[in-house]
Amino acid sequence: MRNSEEMSGRFLELVQRLLREHPRLVFPDERVATIKQQMHDLKKSSRANPEDRIFLFRILAILRHNEEPPTMGDLSARLDIPLSSVTRLVDGLVRAKLAERSNDPNDRRVVRLRMTSRGELFTEASISFLRHRIQQLLGHFTVEEQAQLLRLMTKLIDSTRVEQS
Repeated sequence: MRNSEEMSGRFLELVQRLLREHPRLVFPDERVATIKQQMHDLKKSSRANPEDRIFLFRILAILRHNEEPPTMGDLSARLDIPLSSVTRLVDGLVRAKLAERSNDPNDRRVVRLRMTSRGELFTEASISFLRHRIQQLLGHFTVEEQAQLLRLMTKLIDSTRVEQS
């Protein structure tokens, strides 16, 4: 069987997948001081309601995983929300200094969004905390139970995709 670190990595992938596919089900734990402070800054910088906050994390995830910084239109399409909502959410990320707008070098009319170093630190701290928390929770399960939970979570998430088809 897999060791706890490998298993927690797989669970982290599943939780991130769950966040992407069902963002309203999972919110980050705000007990870590750096995350809590940056969440506070983010809340102050925008008028985002709790449902919007998950989109803020999804935008940061998109920025983290894209090679080329996306445009507002790209984000709107990826998140399946109106451009005006993306602009409002991005305004909050910019005010919190987690992201910055920049002109496209090939076309100055195009505005792209980049994660700042503060945004990278925030994202890394969030992922690190989530990984640590998953390891703590998995400590209450045997290796066999962890494997069973992994299979069942995968089946649950896969079944939601089938329902949406």
